[in-house]
Amino acid sequence: MEKLRILTGILVMAAVVLTGAGTGMAAPVETNLFGLSGLFLGTTGTTVPGGSLAVGASMLVISDDNVDGSTLPVSVNYGATDTIEIAAAFEAIKSYDGPGGDETGTGDLYLAAKFALQEENADYPGVAAGVRLKLPMADEPLSSEETDFAVFAALDMRMKSVEGVLNVEYLLAGGDNPNQVNYVVGLRIPYSDTTDFTLELMDNDLVGDVFAGGATFDMGPSLNFGAAVGLGLDEDTSADFAVQGKLTFTF
Repeated sequence: MEKLRILTGILVMAAVVLTGAGTGMAAPVETNLFGLSGLFLGTTGTTVPGGSLAVGASMLVISDDNVDGSTLPVSVNYGATDTIEIAAAFEAIKSYDGPGGDETGTGDLYLAAKFALQEENADYPGVAAGVRLKLPMADEPLSSEETDFAVFAALDMRMKSVEGVLNVEYLLAGGDNPNQVNYVVGLRIPYSDTTDFTLELMDNDLVGDVFAGGATFDMGPSLNFGAAVGLGLDEDTSADFAVQGKLTFTF
């Protein structure tokens, strides 16, 4: 828990410092934990413009009574066309402290693609479909040592100035692990031209059932920074506490 307090303090101080650096220029790409455009874990129902390139790093730290863990993926996001977005995220640093050992090293590789199906308009939300692949690149306890495949649908719609996001994912887990249905319900709430607040209600294999709130900050047309804190909603199957962070640079 001490590491979580320190990381939370660093993220809060960085957010305060960086908020003042906004310029009101065009917004950069925001990427999630897997490198796709979106919130901290959810992805939007739209794709990035064709030819755009963004590199980033994300952070997820979780803690409960039995396990403390963290991961720091580095990611690349590319707009292959105006309707096709691809991304890769590699867990450059991953740690696990719980049943089965105490290890730190590199983790797994995630590959993802998102295809825009419906452009948002006055009658319909933006709709995209996508696939996500996890390739095991580490040994237990830093990896399940199995290949996972997921298909997902993503929707987003603006309600006045607020953007709502919905993701539903079906995960085909490798080995003997059970398949899962995961979801993210999110809101992006603008505070200023360069600052947005975010809310995400999620249920997935990484954190369990968690509600998280955070903020993202644009620093000019190229750099976006964000931090969020989440609390578990299920004592038996969720992390008690989660800290998320992300930094994305758009070329």
